[in-house]
Amino acid sequence: MTGRLPRVVIAGLGPAGPDLLTAGTLAAIERIPHRVLRTARHPAASSVPEAVALDHLYEQHARFEDVYDAIVATVVAMAQEHGEVLYAVPGSPVVAERAVELLLADARVDTVVLPALS
Repeated sequence: MTGRLPRVVIAGLGPAGPDLLTAGTLAAIERIPHRVLRTARHPAASSVPEAVALDHLYEQHARFEDVYDAIVATVVAMAQEHGEVLYAVPGSPVVAERAVELLLADARVDTVVLPALS
C-alpha cells in the first residue's frame, strides 16, 4: 500500500446478539476479509466469521494497560500486513474502549469508526 497508511475499520457489535448490528457493521464484515475480535465472548461475535479473537491477551498480561498495548500492536501489525483490517468490539467503539482510543491516536494507521449501539 504505497503512499497510504494501513486502515483499521473499528466496528461495534452492539449490546447483544446479531440482530442489533448496524448496516454499516454488517457491510464492513462482508467487505473486509481480515478481521479481529477484541473478545469472542460476545453474543454477536459469531457474526464475524474467521476472525482472530484476542481473548488470550487478557490471560497473558496482568495489567489492563498491557492488554490494550498488546491489542493495538496486534491490530496494527495485521493492518500493516493486509492493508486493511476490521477490529470489532463489544457495544459501541466510542464507549469505554481504551484500545480504540489508542488506535485513533496511532500514527501508523488510518482509522475509521463505525457507529454502534452501546
